[in-house]
Amino acid sequence: MAEIKRVLLAYDDSTGSKKALQLAKELMGKLSDGQLFVAHVFEEKMRTETVESAERPVEPLPINNFPADGIQVPPLAFEQGSIDKSEHAIITNSSEQAFDNAKTELISLNIDPDYTVLEGNPAESICDYANEIKADLVIIGQSGSGGLKRKLLGGVSQKVANNAPCHVMIAK
Repeated sequence: MAEIKRVLLAYDDSTGSKKALQLAKELMGKLSDGQLFVAHVFEEKMRTETVESAERPVEPLPINNFPADGIQVPPLAFEQGSIDKSEHAIITNSSEQAFDNAKTELISLNIDPDYTVLEGNPAESICDYANEIKADLVIIGQSGSGGLKRKLLGGVSQKVANNAPCHVMIAK
């Protein structure tokens, strides 16, 4: 069997990649001088979400629109009783969040993985990076999405398995 020293973990914080992370932890625990590389393909997306807030600013009560204690009190606004709405941007598929979650899991291994953000097509980027670092093994999770498109075109894990320059382990 080929000696495994350099392991590339393709990690995107999905259910499949979390299973791949568990396999990588087990394997790296058995390798005395192995090196782990964790790669995340940049696909950060942003969505907006409307958030309603029932909190209203505290305003002084008007007294017939006359000054109270020497301070002019503004009239009560008609909209003051309404609920404020605002939009918040929510980032999904964040590389930083994925790495933070992976670091939390890997901290017990007493090794220092190399974390890298890749860009482009996920399968091609993972294979190119595996070639660049001279990986002996790529560990990747099986994507949970199904459907006709995946059956016709193949999933990322299948494309990596077909095109990687080294062994590939697909976590199910």
